[in-house]
Amino acid sequence: MDGNGCDLQLSLADGRELVLCKNCVDLPKPQGRPECKPPLRWSSLRKSQKKGGLHNFIPLQLILWAECQGRTVSITFAEYTSPTELRPTTRTYTPALSSSSEIDTWVAALIRRAYGTAQRRKRALVLINPHAGPGKAWKKWNKVLPLFEAARMEIEVMVTSQPGEAIAIARNLHIDRFDTVIACSGDGLPHEIFNGFAQRPDARRALGKVAVSQIPCGSGNAMACNLYGSHHASLAALGIIKGVDTAMDLASYTQGDRRGVSFLSQALGIIAEADLGTEHMRWMGAARFHVGVLTRILSKKAYPCDIDVKVELEDKADIQLAFHAAAAIPAVKDPIDTWAVDAETQGLPLLKYGTVQDPLPSDGWRRIKYDNMGNFYCGKMAFIAPHVAFFPASHPNDGLLDLVTFSSDLPILKVFELFGKRSVSRPEIKMDVLA
Repeated sequence: MDGNGCDLQLSLADGRELVLCKNCVDLPKPQGRPECKPPLRWSSLRKSQKKGGLHNFIPLQLILWAECQGRTVSITFAEYTSPTELRPTTRTYTPALSSSSEIDTWVAALIRRAYGTAQRRKRALVLINPHAGPGKAWKKWNKVLPLFEAARMEIEVMVTSQPGEAIAIARNLHIDRFDTVIACSGDGLPHEIFNGFAQRPDARRALGKVAVSQIPCGSGNAMACNLYGSHHASLAALGIIKGVDTAMDLASYTQGDRRGVSFLSQALGIIAEADLGTEHMRWMGAARFHVGVLTRILSKKAYPCDIDVKVELEDKADIQLAFHAAAAIPAVKDPIDTWAVDAETQGLPLLKYGTVQDPLPSDGWRRIKYDNMGNFYCGKMAFIAPHVAFFPASHPNDGLLDLVTFSSDLPILKVFELFGKRSVSRPEIKMDVLA
């Protein structure tokens, strides 16, 4: 047997074989049971499908667990019941008369390849906001829980009952007990979790040690769209199970003497008003944002302001080049010991440029008067909602923010086009990358 990517075979008592390949495993189907077809987007599965409809190949990404008990090998994988729904399925096989060490070696190789560098059996604290979005968080959690159980994750569940509760939970959390905190909610609960960690005396260690993840249950679910490429609960759950901890920037904001952190975006104008002004429409799900944006666009309201900025990249061609260069570098998790020698006791670092109350720094900063501001939108993640990549050039840990602005007198049809796939490429849209 070879554990370096070559095919590994395990003979079965009925004459068939389990074959572990580089990217998939060939699992013979149970006799007489119809196979659930995978979604068409799995091109690798379509190619592996044999003539006659016999489909045995399961991508390693879908393998949740495997174990050997006596003379029996059990393999559990996530099976598609629809293009957006997964359920755990277990197949059990009896190997031929092989040595137990040979069987154990095959099972260990399967687990090793299935998880790669991802941590196995993560320990998770789940925070459920039953009032998030349309109010279906409990239903979604109960659907994905079997996937976490199949992956042998340790789960502890808490339910939040009021705004700000997750801040206190994260602030007082015993961080050595958990590998991730899962927000079963919209984007508000992850925001509270990050800010709870940020308020700790050991904020740097907490933020570096415990990953924040999301089962999307809200209206926008931007965090899930960016982390897992989907706003569907099952696919997000698989992303959490197989996910590798990755460093991500947080932006600081201040209001008076209060300081907070933001993982997603800060806004003034149409986007902010569309969100705040449709709180009573949460039952509509993501559609409430479209209603809010439409009504604000038609009003053509201006938000006069002064903007203090330090621009790193202004030309859109340069922004595009910088994005492709950064995307070619694999993302890694920052080791905690690179932040500070005494990270156990250090809170957030001091603000590099001060606050709005301080004098404007002279090293590249400038003040822009914007009397007809229609929308100011500054973000750290590409997607702000499913299929809406407002900041397509953003990078998770480059130390920069992406800023998109446009005027209140922009023609209505052009504003609608901003929410298309190539919105920020339009000449009337101002896009900057800020330090």
